[in-house]
Parts: sequence; C-alpha cells; structure tokens
Amino acid sequence: MTHLNTNNSGNHKDPVCGMDVSSDKNSITATWNDQTYYFCAQTCLDAFEKSPEAYQKKSSFFLKRWWSNYLKRLNKVTNGKPQCCDKKS
Repeated sequence: MTHLNTNNSGNHKDPVCGMDVSSDKNSITATWNDQTYYFCAQTCLDAFEKSPEAYQKKSSFFLKRWWSNYLKRLNKVTNGKPQCCDKKS
C-alpha cells in the first residue's frame, strides 16, 4: 500500500481541499487503488468517496502546475543558468 502526498514531517495532503493532515492513529483515511488517502474532515472524505477519480486527476494536475511554477521561479532567480555551471574567473 502506498501513502500519497507525504512531506518530510510525515504529513499528507488532503486530495479534496489540499490541507496538510497528520498521519496519527485518529486520521480519517480511505484506500483506493491500493493507495491510502488522508483527509482533514469527514466532509472531504465524503466528497472523495463520491468520485475518487476526479480527485486523482486534480491531484495530478496540481502537481504538474506546482512543478511548472517552481521551475519558472527557479529560472527567474538563477537567470536561467544552472548554479553548478557558474564559473568564476
């Protein structure tokens, strides 16, 4: 079984609202396609259970958009140059 959207502190992202959720023993969870999802509230779980496919696509879209924005910001900060190749004379 896979746990999705885990960050370094052991928290998970609620696929419905995007809120950080801890993975303690009182967590609200659902398993779909052998993957465990964590929820902040029963209402988010109910929404997910009505249409889990919709939130899987939304999660994938969110990650693609986040990565694209990250790369744009990185490009702006580094002026498009990889830091490892910045040679000083």
